[in-house]
Amino acid sequence: MLYQNISEEIAILPPYKEKFSPENFGSVSLYIKDTNENSKFKNKIKIYINITSKTFKGFKSVNVPKTFHHILFGKNMGHTKSFLKIIKKKAPKIIEIHNRPKSALEISKFSTGSKLFLYYHNDPLSFKDTSSLKKRLQILENCHSIFFVSNFLKKRFLEGIPNNKLLRSKLNIIYNGVNPIKQISIEKKKLNIVYVGELEKKKGFDIFFHSANKIIDQFPNWKVHIFGKLNSNYKNLSNKHKRIIFHNFKKNNYVKEFLKKSSISVVPSVWNEPFGRTLIESINSGTATISSNKGGLKEINKFFKTLILNKIDKKTIYIALKKLIMSKDERSYYSNNNVSNTPFTLNKITSTLDNHRSKILF
Repeated sequence: MLYQNISEEIAILPPYKEKFSPENFGSVSLYIKDTNENSKFKNKIKIYINITSKTFKGFKSVNVPKTFHHILFGKNMGHTKSFLKIIKKKAPKIIEIHNRPKSALEISKFSTGSKLFLYYHNDPLSFKDTSSLKKRLQILENCHSIFFVSNFLKKRFLEGIPNNKLLRSKLNIIYNGVNPIKQISIEKKKLNIVYVGELEKKKGFDIFFHSANKIIDQFPNWKVHIFGKLNSNYKNLSNKHKRIIFHNFKKNNYVKEFLKKSSISVVPSVWNEPFGRTLIESINSGTATISSNKGGLKEINKFFKTLILNKIDKKTIYIALKKLIMSKDERSYYSNNNVSNTPFTLNKITSTLDNHRSKILF
């Protein structure tokens, strides 16, 4: 298929499951929304998704309907083929593919004339399509630029890659980011311990939950608030303790506002986090943050005062919680962070991304 015409547009292709909706979003949707909200190219951007609900305001969203491709090739590849059909008459100058290297390889087979940007939000070696060195070299050859949400992911991608400066120059880091907010004083904060994320073992939730139950019995003025979709493992436990409150899924702005008014946040991941969005949002909100140091979390922790746990178990989390609960001075110390002069501000991140786009659009 030969694509004859090129438009001065940027097409963003999230994974099929991402709905780019305030009612139903994943971490990739939030990343796309945040990094492009104030882009100087926003009027050129179109988000290609399977629209099932109201999308984020201020963006041009294009529906990619389900077709027979989805049945024949699976959801993500079907989504990619339907996208290619939509842009057949006029291909965008840049196609930005998020977290689906197989889609990038598929699009590269067609003479669209577009420059391909691929974004990794997860470990490149966890994808079947780029776990092998051969596939990653194909990605390098066929993509104009490759972006990672942490240096940890970039290093994983580079495992076994020859030290070729030209190829390696395609690799870039574009972090998740936040808009720095005015924090409230520690005296005005509620005595809340907050966990935000999946209620999964890889996130350390089972260990945290055990420690939280123990600590909450000893300190009757404190409450534990858990934000994350309830699963069958914890549904029966959600009403067992009056001061451990399960909030299920909430909008991102609601969670950020809740964090801002709370005293302590815990990020107890036991797996190698690709980045650590919850960690940077907790730090930005002014909570005293207890964090593991796995994967991309280490890159965030080195810029801030966080209570780092190099070993995650029931005892270490319990001791850390007790330390912060019993000392207002300790909470004040670990709450006193400023995101403004770090690489994690959205203004810097958007500007960096736009610089890469400028080289192609101008």
